[in-house]
This record gives sequence, C-alpha cells and structure tokens, in this order.
Amino acid sequence: MFKKMPGEEPSRIVSTTPDTAVVFKPAVVKTPAIITFIVLGWRAVVSLVLTVWRHPVAVLVVTVPCALSVLYGWRTALLLVTPVLVGILSWGILDRPTFMRWIGWRLLAWWRLVAVYRRHWQPVMIVSGLGRHIRDATTCPSSARSPVPRGPTW
Repeated sequence: MFKKMPGEEPSRIVSTTPDTAVVFKPAVVKTPAIITFIVLGWRAVVSLVLTVWRHPVAVLVVTVPCALSVLYGWRTALLLVTPVLVGILSWGILDRPTFMRWIGWRLLAWWRLVAVYRRHWQPVMIVSGLGRHIRDATTCPSSARSPVPRGPTW
C-alpha cells in the first residue's frame, strides 16, 4: 500500500488505534495576514448580525441601558430601568403562571443553553461515544448545529 502512494503521503498517515480510520494530516498553507484579518472581521460582522437577528430582546436589554447611560448619564438610565425591573419582578411574584409562560421558560431555556449544554458539550460527546481522542486532540460534533433545547410552547 505504501509503495503505491506518491510523494510524502505515506509519512502523513496517522493511525492511533486499529479501529480508527486512516487520517491524513492537512497541508499547511501560509496565508497572508491581511486575508486572515478580513476573514476574522467578516466572521465578527456575521456573528453580530446573527446575534441581533436571533436574540433581539436580549440585545435590547443590554443596549438600551448602555445607550441611555451614554446619552443621559448613569443616573437617568438607572431611574428609567429600575421601574421596568421592579414591574417584571412583581409580575413574577404575583402571577407566576403567566410570567412563566411568557418569560420564565424562555429565560430558563437560555440559561440551560449557556450554563449547562454549551459548557459541558465536549465531555458529554466523549462519554456518549460521539467524540474521539486522536493523538492529543479531541474531535466532536459542533454544538452550534445541535438542536437548541426549548421550553414548553403554550
């Protein structure tokens, strides 16, 4: 098998255990720095647009107080944001079923996504057998393409 392969390909074959497939090391391509910066900038712009598109309320929750504090000062922002927070907290205490239906389950699903699922993705994939250790690198399916857990839909 090795005699039929051209060039340096036989030396690039990596096989750690008998049950793994043959893996070829990728060729290293030297990329100019400007192209790297353009690609990284493009990815940053796309991720910012996707974040605003997917989570408009969360973006507004962060940007409105920041914009108010920059335009009018932190005291004005605090005076305008505090009644909204007190209202939401009161709604959660006084009428828990409707609060959970409209805000609570979504907030819980977001918290689980950030604190549990994304944080523990790699160990779960390794334990379940979907990820593999090849040399010192761990490969597993991307969590970005996995279905996002949602709260109950009412």
